[in-house]
Amino acid sequence: MVKKKVRRGNRKSKPRVVKNRISLVLNKILLFAGLFVVSFFLLQLSKNPFWINFFKIMAIVFGFVAVGFLIALLILWVMKIIQKK
Repeated sequence: MVKKKVRRGNRKSKPRVVKNRISLVLNKILLFAGLFVVSFFLLQLSKNPFWINFFKIMAIVFGFVAVGFLIALLILWVMKIIQKK
């Protein structure tokens, strides 16, 4: 029986991966912040109570998602600073 040689890669995380994740999270923050602003703007323009409630809920949801991505971005920045040391 022939034994196969297995090459194991280095387990260190690469800075390039963190950089790609930072750009991905930054794009998502901009997307959801933009959706939050649009929802808030449409909330101010609407007169019907149904649309007021709808845009209010949408603004809250998009705002919380944007804040979640902001927290993820801060964590990735801290990881990047720690890896440089």
